[in-house]
Amino acid sequence: MTSVPDKCHIGTRRVETPAAALFDVDGTLVDSMGRFFPSWNEAGANYGLSMTEAEFYGYAGMPLPDIVEDLYRRCKGTEPPDGFVAEFLASKKAKHAAREAIDGPPPVIACVAAIARAWAARGVPVVCATSGLRDHVEPHLAAAGLSDLFPSDKIVCAADLPKGRGKPLPDIFLRAAAVAGVDASHCVAYEDAEAGLKSAWAAGCAVVDVTGLPDYPLPEGLRAA
Repeated sequence: MTSVPDKCHIGTRRVETPAAALFDVDGTLVDSMGRFFPSWNEAGANYGLSMTEAEFYGYAGMPLPDIVEDLYRRCKGTEPPDGFVAEFLASKKAKHAAREAIDGPPPVIACVAAIARAWAARGVPVVCATSGLRDHVEPHLAAAGLSDLFPSDKIVCAADLPKGRGKPLPDIFLRAAAVAGVDASHCVAYEDAEAGLKSAWAAGCAVVDVTGLPDYPLPEGLRAA
């Protein structure tokens, strides 16, 4: 089943049979967004940084280093010192890993995974375009039963791009289309967050906002963002 309600389409672009289907991961294929929020403030407490849940969802889709830089500027009023972003992200990853060791990996978002499988069954290449960290993304896709669809070479992460070229810029979807060997203007992209929707649109894709799908587990924070 690849058809979606008309309200899920962004703008007027439609591709009946795409050359490739491109998918975000966090909040699109796996229900992970809410699980990432606590570690931001747990790590931030050591540095005088914090964000509200609404602010967290406002950052949705952006590369993590860009979020850290913006958060530091917002809380401190200046640019982060050299090495701070890497130090903070290492702390955040450790905090998140400790939580995930107890809670387990995030569940699959079944309504979107079904679309990915349906396209693959029709011979349409599927590729991930994600701002997530690869050492989170690959295990989460595997735990969700999606690693057969999205092996490592079919996953493009923000860290694979030059610094500063992540979502909402179009580069990651252009790269994902190139991985599939097609032009982005012949692709359909599936996203949940504003930065990702803008990125896919700027790349020339037909764009689907998955948060409007029946049975999509829409977090209250994303609803308000």
